[in-house]
Amino acid sequence: MRLICPGCGLTASAEAWLNDVYARDLLLVVVRLPHPLPEACLPYLGLFRPESKALSWKKAKNIVTALAQLVGSGHVQVQGKPSRPCPPRIWAEAMGQMLDRRDRITRPMPNHNYLRQVAWQLADEADAKGEKQRNENERAGNQSRERIASTSPLAKLMGFEEE
Repeated sequence: MRLICPGCGLTASAEAWLNDVYARDLLLVVVRLPHPLPEACLPYLGLFRPESKALSWKKAKNIVTALAQLVGSGHVQVQGKPSRPCPPRIWAEAMGQMLDRRDRITRPMPNHNYLRQVAWQLADEADAKGEKQRNENERAGNQSRERIASTSPLAKLMGFEEE
């Protein structure tokens, strides 16, 4: 089986790509990312590549390892703003938005700070939408049993004890 790098056009067998320890480690980190991130992160890596040369396997591995740590927290934090829940689908959507804007991004990117900003914006919008839905449900009298149990001092009397 022969693989072709879409960035530089290098053609080599799959075994050749795995001969480099950093390439092997990179692939292991990528396949361990939660869905849908493996598909999104490889094109995203191109934003870290200098215009005049290829991205080294070692640097690519370090970038994806840092990305895995960001995603693994389950939240996104931007300086001066509250932390927001951020599932993998939001991280992938943020990467997609960045790729759509790649002509306006100064490359090579030095870190994931811009990704964090885009992901935070998306997570903030999702959080606001979820909060709006919860508020509408409460106004309509559709509180969940968990919400009643956690907010009402009469929950025990009403049979909504926390388990």
